[in-house]
Order: sequence, then C-alpha cells, then structure tokens
Amino acid sequence: MMENNKTLCPLPWMSIETTPLGSTRICCLSREIITDDNGYQMNIQDNGILPMFESNYVKNIRQQMIDGIKPANCKLCWDEEDIGKQSKRQVSIEQVNGKVDSSFFQQSEKGQLRFLDLKLGNLCNLKCRICGSWSSSTWGTEELAYMPKDFDKKQHIAYTWLKQGAWPRKSTVFWDNLRELLPNIKYFEFTGGEPWMIKEHFELLKYAVEQGYSKNIDIHYNTNATVDVLSMNKSWLWNEFGRVDIAFSVDNVGARFEYERYGANWDEVNEIIDGVHFAKAVDTPNITTQLCFTINIQNVYYLDELLAWANTKGFGDIYFNMMHSPDHMSIQYMTPAAQELVLNKLKTTFWTNDRYQREIDSLINFIEAGPGSDGQEFLFKMKRTDQHRNENFMDTHPEIAKAMGYAQA
Repeated sequence: MMENNKTLCPLPWMSIETTPLGSTRICCLSREIITDDNGYQMNIQDNGILPMFESNYVKNIRQQMIDGIKPANCKLCWDEEDIGKQSKRQVSIEQVNGKVDSSFFQQSEKGQLRFLDLKLGNLCNLKCRICGSWSSSTWGTEELAYMPKDFDKKQHIAYTWLKQGAWPRKSTVFWDNLRELLPNIKYFEFTGGEPWMIKEHFELLKYAVEQGYSKNIDIHYNTNATVDVLSMNKSWLWNEFGRVDIAFSVDNVGARFEYERYGANWDEVNEIIDGVHFAKAVDTPNITTQLCFTINIQNVYYLDELLAWANTKGFGDIYFNMMHSPDHMSIQYMTPAAQELVLNKLKTTFWTNDRYQREIDSLINFIEAGPGSDGQEFLFKMKRTDQHRNENFMDTHPEIAKAMGYAQA
C-alpha cells in the first residue's frame, strides 16, 4: 500500500509520543513539539493526550504527506533514507501494511490513536554520556553539582528539567486518560528515563489485564538493563499481553560500557540480560529481545567488539540506532583525524553478515555527509565530566580519544 510512497508515514494517523518533560511529538524522531493554534507548546498535564493527537498541528502534518510534501518535522527520517538506512517511517510502514485500509491515510481529519510511545519522565539510575537532564534525573543532580557554590541552582535549566520530568508521578489525570484509551490501543512503547523504575506503568498493565484488553496489546521496552525486573514479581503481567519486545540499550562492552553508561555494572547487566533470555525459554515465550545500541563518537570505532559480544547473547534482533543530537556526540561532527581513523576501520573490517554490512555502509555515508568539527565542544564536556567523576576517556577509549584531540585538551 505505502511501500513506494516517499512522503506518507502511518504514525501521524495512529501514534503520539510523550517526551520525558511532558510535551508531545508525533514520534521520537520528530524535530518539533506539538503546538496549539497559537504556536504554544502543548503538554500532557494541561491538555491531555487526545486534544494533542487531534490538533491542527498534527492534521497539517498529515495533509503535507498526502500532498507529497516532506514535512520539516520529519527531517531525520529523510536524512536516514538519503544515506540508504531504513528509517523509522519505513519500519512503521512495514508494521502496519495489510492491517489498515489504505483509505485511512487519505484524509487529514481522520485518525485513531493506536500506538503510544511513552517516555514516562526522566527518572533514571544512570548518567550516560550521551544523555542529559532532560532524560535522566541523576544527570540533573550532577549538572547542578557542576555549578559554583554561590550560584542559584534554581536558575539552571537542569533544575527546571528535574521538576518537569516528575510529571508522571504527579499527574493522576494522565493515567486516568490512558485507561480510557485502552480499548483502542494496540501497542505501547515504554522508554525513559528507565521504564522499569516507573511503578505506575505496571499498574496500568495490571488494569489492562483486569479489563481484558491486554491480549490485543503488544509492548516494547527500551531498558538500560540495570533493573532486575524478574525479581520484582511484575513480569507475570507480560504473559497476558501479545508480544513483549525488550530492547536492551548497550552501546559498548566491559570498561568502555561502564564509562559510557555511568552507574552500570557490566557483569550485572549481562546477568539481567541472561535472566530475561532464561525467562523467555522457560515460562514467558511471548518475549522477544533486541540489542539497541546508539552509534556515537564514543563507540563507533569499537562496533566490531560490540557485535561480537552480541552474537554470543542470542538477541532476536539487533538495531543500529543513529545518534542525531546532541551534535557534539554525533559521528557527523568528528574531527578530521577521527573521521579518518573510523572510516578506515569501518571500510576494512570484515563484517560477519550482509545485514551488518548494509548498516555499516549507511554509517560510512552518514559520516562522509557530515560537516565534521574541531571537536572542542566534545572535549569540553568530556573533560568536565571526567574531572567530576574522576575518570579519563583515554583510559578506556584511547584510539578515538586521541583522534578527537583529547590528549591535547
């Protein structure tokens, strides 16, 4: 139906994403927040979910797609398609093909909310280098600690984000709203923060089971693999749903992993992943697993080691997630020396299957299409965090650190 269409995406007709700070977008790759008719950002606590899904902003996006226009909001998908990478738009088309009548996507006024991508605040136990206060409460605390003692921390954006990111634990209206939507929901995506730390979402799942909706709903998680959900006596709920896809966010291995995802323990993460695979084999067969790693300046040189580890774990799928922002972590903004180092390795390494090779080819195109940089913003932020945490990028990532100019910073 839609495979060869270059502008249509099913998500504006079916989906909405809540951000960690309580605003909404059409999807996680949208560049813009949903706004009202006056151009003001709408948010969960003031507006509720359906008014944002049915807003003129969303209807305008639908109409642009119908008219053959590529909305600027969707630029990240267009960029990925330009380098030969399968975009979220194309993945979404595959997911709905044959399940929805084509007439559904021919009217900008028509839509039915079926997919909910819920980033339930910024409650998180890790301080990943690629993240920040907008998605991690522990990051917010650290960013405030960077400030001089006489600085009014209430004036810092991290203080504001810490407060905004608590919205799921304060808004009973939001959870009531979700319960009302359950009869039509077919898919939940829970990301974060860290979703397995959000106790309210387990209460929502329990309600869906009690009301008989759960068998018609699939679940997708993105978890940092540090919360032992099997010991929480909550995972029994998953048996009552359709498919439960668990994507583990692991971007590197060993000491490099622990450096990049500060607060995580490599051995414990492996135990949790193995435990989920054991549960799948023994009593929760509707679980599927995925490795979802985010490609950024820190790990791009070491992808061969990450994939070698992944091949020992039995993941059902492996997803190459491209980091687009913040710029200073994107592989499009490496120094010339880092570009040369990484491209040489990507082009000369033997990748074990055609799927990996296609993804690597897209990475090469992505790097070569980028503007590059002098690396100064990257160095400033890495050194500042290293000083605070008593770490050293050179100790764990010497090759890429040197190429980015870390030793001279």
